[in-house]
Amino acid sequence: MSRTATFRRPPDELDAPVRDVTARVADRLIDAVENDAARIDRPANDLPLALDERRQQLLVGAWINDELGVVNEDRLRAGVRPLELDAEQVLRRRVVAELTGAGPLEPYLNDTSVEEIDVNSAASTWVTYADGRKVDVGALWNSSAELTAFQKRLALRMQGTGEGRLDTSSPMLTMQSNDGSRVVMVLGGDGEHGISTHPRIAVRRFVVRQVGLDGLADLGLFPVGLVAQLRALVRCGFTMLVSGPPGAGKTTLLTELLGEVSPLERIITVEKNLLELRLEDDPRHPDAPALFTRHSNAEGEGEITTRQLVELTRRLNPDRVVVGELVEDEALDMLDVASMCKRGSLATIHAHTSDIVLQRLAYYVSKSNTNLPEFAVWSLIAQTVDFVVHIDLVRNAALDQATTRRVTSIIEVGGLGERGGVASTEVWGLDESAELAQLAPLSQRHLTRLQLAGYSPDQFAIRGHA
Repeated sequence: MSRTATFRRPPDELDAPVRDVTARVADRLIDAVENDAARIDRPANDLPLALDERRQQLLVGAWINDELGVVNEDRLRAGVRPLELDAEQVLRRRVVAELTGAGPLEPYLNDTSVEEIDVNSAASTWVTYADGRKVDVGALWNSSAELTAFQKRLALRMQGTGEGRLDTSSPMLTMQSNDGSRVVMVLGGDGEHGISTHPRIAVRRFVVRQVGLDGLADLGLFPVGLVAQLRALVRCGFTMLVSGPPGAGKTTLLTELLGEVSPLERIITVEKNLLELRLEDDPRHPDAPALFTRHSNAEGEGEITTRQLVELTRRLNPDRVVVGELVEDEALDMLDVASMCKRGSLATIHAHTSDIVLQRLAYYVSKSNTNLPEFAVWSLIAQTVDFVVHIDLVRNAALDQATTRRVTSIIEVGGLGERGGVASTEVWGLDESAELAQLAPLSQRHLTRLQLAGYSPDQFAIRGHA
């Protein structure tokens, strides 16, 4: 099967009425939300309309009935028969999807095999699947104006989350859909005073598959022989970083590593703005409170930072604290909290190669606290981080094949280096045949911890391929 394909949806007779009805109902919805927000007599337990999806759906349904009558009256005046019942139902579904769902993106968001959706313009949308296929589904909107209107309706429905708005003064917006997907929208095109040549949307799915480490091995992420070692490292309580480029599957691997943690342990997750780990939805973790940061409001008030949440976790009795993704300030916070947890911590960090992970971590720590001397930075890393697991996106570039995800390196951190920095050893790496193999023994320090946790050192003896 070809890696790329193209599909173009042909126009049909419902396109124009769907566009017109959607615009009119959207105007009524916006007016209703704004008027409701301005109420001064709201009861204390009354949910604002902007946050009440059920009320929105009821209002939209009633308004669509009104507008269907208008459409059919217009058709009769033009000498055309009213819409058949089936056509009315299709029109209704499309309008509802536009206003309370994800519009033309809805079929792809309902497809669990879809990982990414990239709307480059009204005329071009690419969908990436879990098996590596990348499909151009073509024009999903008739114009940039329609796509921009869709963006603003979507942003309006998310007003109550405190994550921002999409308009001339704020031309980019990141938010999270109900299924956990990350949605990034950029305002653009003629007349919008945006920051791009076209309005754009990027959707990243975070599907909780719960396949376990065995399932990831079956998918080819790493050899089956490595499952027992990874399981032991996690259960023993080592602090581990999962590194890799964007889209490599870092969050997926982190989630499945955490799946090996005892259900008796209390795991508190701290994430920036969006909940990607979603451990609360995972039956393997009955005690896993989730915390996330919050942007300031329009008046510049109410911001909650990662550092504040990390401070809060100290008083929430955690066994482990997981700071989802390390980006600048989060690095120092993660190291700080990991050193105090009963069972260490886990996190992800962006890096294209495994040999730069520790340097990037040191850079983030230094940037978040410029008063820390270099020795203190390296000392904190050396005392806290035990292992780095690196995932690569591998593909046959000569044949232009789809990428595959593979763990290509596991680095053991062995304390401070003799000449500064951190001493580290690539314990698992690629051998001469580009297969993942154990290249070096674990340090006695880590073997002793494993032995105290009930694991035999023989389990980590060098045997070649994992």
